[in-house]
Amino acid sequence: MHTKAVVLNKIHQAFALGNKTIPILKGISLSAQSQEFLSIVGPSGSGKSTLLNCMSGLTQPTAGQVLINNVNPYQLSPSKLAQMRRQEIGFIFQSYNLVPALPVFENIVLPLRLSGEKIQRKTVQNLLEKMNFAADLNSFVTNLSGGEKQKVAIARVLLTHSKIIFADEPTGAVDSISKEIIFTLLRKLADDGACVVMVTHDIELAMRTDRTIILKDGLIQENLIKPTASQLLTTMEE
Repeated sequence: MHTKAVVLNKIHQAFALGNKTIPILKGISLSAQSQEFLSIVGPSGSGKSTLLNCMSGLTQPTAGQVLINNVNPYQLSPSKLAQMRRQEIGFIFQSYNLVPALPVFENIVLPLRLSGEKIQRKTVQNLLEKMNFAADLNSFVTNLSGGEKQKVAIARVLLTHSKIIFADEPTGAVDSISKEIIFTLLRKLADDGACVVMVTHDIELAMRTDRTIILKDGLIQENLIKPTASQLLTTMEE
């Protein structure tokens, strides 16, 4: 049975710039459920990453309500919010959010260490091999290419077995072979019951998700189930 994993009700987000307020999101209502792969597309500056940050408990909206598994993350204490993020949510950042002082292996297993879970080095190795990762597990992440850093960030989330995954341009820095591998891993997570929400500029990937939200000027322009490439391109160009 599919359950609503994330529900947004009339979300607004605005940022102060000098003595002006710049609206980014303008009253967005949206839900995503378990076993669903939802993509968010739209032109640069349409509010895609801001929306993902609000959905995931990272940035409190200026108005409106967010529910993650029926709980408003912004009403939790900092420690309860940290616990929710650790136990229920995986976030793949566009900027990777790796720890420069730690080698590849320690970056990947950091959430597991924080949760006190058992760590199998072989499991990490197998996952990285599956992802076509070439660097050494003991090398420092500062020495990696953008694509390899992205794979480390994705492996870190995949190993936590989170039931809700937020991914901000997860294939942005990788080659076409790696892009396909990463998409397949995310697709499998959704098929196995997770809720996966992905911001992407890649129309080809968006049309292979279950549903696509097209965001424009901080508003939902279209909500398309299994969209075709021509539907996406037409709406994006309007």
